Amino acid sequence: MTEIMKIFPLFFKSRIITILLGLIAMVNLPVFADENYVGMVKTYQPPAAVIHNSVEAAINIGTKLYLGDIVVTKADAAVGIIFMDGSVLSLGPETHFEIVDFLFKPAERNVSFISKVSQGTVAFTSGAIGRISPESVKFITPTSTLGLHGTKVLIEVK
Repeated sequence: MTEIMKIFPLFFKSRIITILLGLIAMVNLPVFADENYVGMVKTYQPPAAVIHNSVEAAINIGTKLYLGDIVVTKADAAVGIIFMDGSVLSLGPETHFEIVDFLFKPAERNVSFISKVSQGTVAFTSGAIGRISPESVKFITPTSTLGLHGTKVLIEVK
């Protein structure tokens, strides 16, 4: 093998470099693809799903959530989510929750957390957005829009 490497050193060096660059690209691709996520599933009890770009997928611990995603829990299911600003959200059984708007640029004081709860129960503890700008946290329900005026809220929509 060493004789062949002596005869074709550039070939072997370029192959190794190509393989290494390919591995680096594969490792870094998910990082770039996921830089726009707004929250992550920390706990769940199936059956629960996320609808992302009109495609439904089962939820797992570590599932990343994006603007526009809809999280749906079935009977006896629950999902715990932590958002990029440190907000914590718990969804109970038979809940339909949508991330309408989430913007977290605290240095610019440009923040927003707007969600829609069509049915079910939601327990929410605010993070940095609620501390920086409480009026920027809103929950839209079929009959009203709730604004955050504290650190915790419990919502039930029937």
